[in-house]
Formats: sequence, structure tokens, C-alpha cells
Amino acid sequence: MKPQKSRKSLSEKRSLRELDRRRRNREAILHAAEIVIGRKGLTASSMDDVAAEAGFSKATLYKYIQGKSELVMELLIHYLEDLNDRLAAILIKPVKPEAKLLLLLREILRYQAEKANISRAFIMNPSHMQIFRAMAETGAMAASETEKDFFHRLQTARRAMTGHLERFLREGIASGDFRPFPLEIMVRFLTAVILGYQHDQLFRESKPDIDKDIKNIHEFILRGFKTESQADS
Repeated sequence: MKPQKSRKSLSEKRSLRELDRRRRNREAILHAAEIVIGRKGLTASSMDDVAAEAGFSKATLYKYIQGKSELVMELLIHYLEDLNDRLAAILIKPVKPEAKLLLLLREILRYQAEKANISRAFIMNPSHMQIFRAMAETGAMAASETEKDFFHRLQTARRAMTGHLERFLREGIASGDFRPFPLEIMVRFLTAVILGYQHDQLFRESKPDIDKDIKNIHEFILRGFKTESQADS
């Protein structure tokens, strides 16, 4: 029995090492794609460019990503999942809702600033943005199995982000710091303010002062969310 357990243990370790290797290679590919697209733009970038930047052969690249459209999808999912992990870490911090809102805004808007070049490339490519919008709203354009899987993962990531915001707002209402508005309306308001700033930031002629903007947005949101007693304090 002991030799069998030993063989099983070795097999499990090999499987874990292989999974870790594939995860690291996939992350390297996505990082390389971000660099290439940020440098050349989405339309001008090719899978050859990404393979060269990642230090992989094209054959190896295609073992992980089947084409440029899938690469774009994977980048978007990667961003959402990464940001969700960051927001989840903030939510467990033992700070008051007002301070937590500032932390959330800093994380979201600074993350967006870091990804400004790649975000601009996505937005300036109408074909990809139309696909993302259609898939996010109805899934009607998810014709292939790859697109169906992407749509499912996109919706999961979007729901997770909405869940993070709802949890934060629910805590603020329960503590008496925030007004008891319907959560759906509060989430929509918060999301609209953040997205509006993000789009404005991408196309400003001058470089934005992120820290100053975050402070102003924080104060603006609190004017709507804080209870009268908290607003007067």
C-alpha cells in the first residue's frame, strides 16, 4: 500500500507542477500581449509579435491561445479577475465605510491608469467593443464554444464586482454611515461615476492628477451617500 500512495503522491505533485507551469506561461503571454498592444495598437499587433515578446515559439503560444480574438477576450477577463481580487482584499479591511470607499476608488482608478494604453487600444477598436457590449448584455453573439465560455466568465466576473460593491454599500447602510437607498441604484450610481471618469481620463490631452481626482470623486460620492448626521460631522 505504501508504494501505491507514494506513486500517487508523486503523480499529484507532477500534476500540480504542470498546472503551475501552464499558469505562469499563460500569465507571461498575457503580459506580453499587453506590452505589444500598448506599443503597437490592437489592429497592428499580431500573434507573432506576442510570441516574440513572451519568448515563446508561435507553436507554443497557440497551445495556450488559439488566436487574436481569444487573446483579447482573455486579457479582458484577466483584468476583471485581477481587479476583483484586489477589491476583495480591501473589503476585509477593518476600516470605516468612508475610508473604505477611498481605498476602493484608489485601487480601481489607479489600476485603470496603469492599463490606460491597453484600454485605449480596446476602445478605439469598434469591432471588439461591439462584441463585448453585445455579449455582456445578451450573449447573442456568442456563436462559438470559445465565445460562450468567454461570455460565461465575463458575466461571472461582472457579477463578482457588483457583489463587492453591494457588500461595501450594505455595510455602510448597516453602520448608519450611508443613506438607505436601494442597493441597485447605489451600485449604478457608483459604477457610472467611476466609468465616466475612466473614459474621460483615457482621452485627456494633459496627464490627469490621479490623486487629486480620486479625492474629488470621493467627496462627490459621499455627498450623495452619507447620512445627514454623518455629513454634518
